[in-house]
Amino acid sequence: MRMPWFRCALLMLTACATTPSVPPGDDVDPLHQVRRVEVAEGVELEVLDYGGEGPALVFLAGMGSTSHVYDVLAPEFIATHHVYAFTRRGYGASSWPSTGYDTATLGNDLRAALDELGIAKATLAGHSLAGDEMTWLGGHHPERVEALIFLDATDDRGEIAVFLKDGPLPPLPFSVLDGQPSREAVAAVIERDLGGRFPPHEIEQAYEFDATTGAFLRHHRHPDAVELSVRGVAPPDFAKLKGPVLAISDEQAFTDWVSALTTNEGVSEEMRERARKYLPEIREHEAARAAQLRRMPNWKLVTLRGAGHYLWLTRYAEVVAEMRAFLAR
Repeated sequence: MRMPWFRCALLMLTACATTPSVPPGDDVDPLHQVRRVEVAEGVELEVLDYGGEGPALVFLAGMGSTSHVYDVLAPEFIATHHVYAFTRRGYGASSWPSTGYDTATLGNDLRAALDELGIAKATLAGHSLAGDEMTWLGGHHPERVEALIFLDATDDRGEIAVFLKDGPLPPLPFSVLDGQPSREAVAAVIERDLGGRFPPHEIEQAYEFDATTGAFLRHHRHPDAVELSVRGVAPPDFAKLKGPVLAISDEQAFTDWVSALTTNEGVSEEMRERARKYLPEIREHEAARAAQLRRMPNWKLVTLRGAGHYLWLTRYAEVVAEMRAFLAR
């Protein structure tokens, strides 16, 4: 069974975080150039520049990940595109402000980063939460978007935010990294739960380890970034997207997670009852949204059943082939 999106994004939600370490600007390694661009006063985003020739292709990470999660996937496209990846505010080497985690602000961060890089128009490829930022930018600034690629990113996180707005985030089944003795052990747990291995740079950028023992300490992000991201999501308006869209998913959504809440002894009876009442509604909404996307003439929908949330980790060749075909249209 696919891991729910919250489980992927909320690995160790309760773990503490520290002030981000900022890498030197214009750092270079054989894989990519690392830059920082200012998107708001006092807020900078980490930008990975993989190089390449052609129009801009920008990868956006899901909630909880950094741009380094694409270190294997992104270079597949440098023969036809100039490829970048952005780390959103609050995560990894980007700035960690205390505010600005709502969809509109994150979408404006994306627009500002494109401005700073001198990119007038780009194809955006985003995972999970990034779908909301892409949808916002495509709806509010369509002139900046050449095309959109949703990597399991068309779920309506906005209605989940509404469902959770009157109480704390409930405990969820997620990977527990506490006590893992090394980077390799953390990588193995993630591979077990997601179905594929994270690139080494993602392990280094998304997690913190004890300098002496190498043991896992915490996630490398603002301590409130995940919850603020969940609370700040706006309902997506896919009808506003007029350009070409590729959406690759495993055809799973939030229904299983809400269903699990109805019998979860770790939450209050009030939460279980709310989930029971909400379950028919979310099933209806998900069916209606799937039907809406199938009717969109500018959308190509690809289903990789059983691929899981990080579908390029488990079905790499298929994802690359679908993206290449779409980009070559």
